[in-house]
Amino acid sequence: MHYDTDGFYSWAATDDSGRVTCGVTGEFGRAAERLSQALDSLAPGATGEVQVVRLDRLARRPSYIYGGTLLRLRRAEPGE
Repeated sequence: MHYDTDGFYSWAATDDSGRVTCGVTGEFGRAAERLSQALDSLAPGATGEVQVVRLDRLARRPSYIYGGTLLRLRRAEPGE
């Protein structure tokens, strides 16, 4: 079982046209896989990262406290 005090993993990817895809999961491996899939759906040169996040229990609205970056990826340009 995963408790909200254990922390989560957020993934986010963006390309030069401003398209963004992101999400949160309880498993690092799943976050890395989703990031890779997201980069494949975006334009070449897109970048993304996986970060540790925790729920901010003091916030009035649901939000996260972002921690360190665990993984950073970039989709290669054609010819790279």
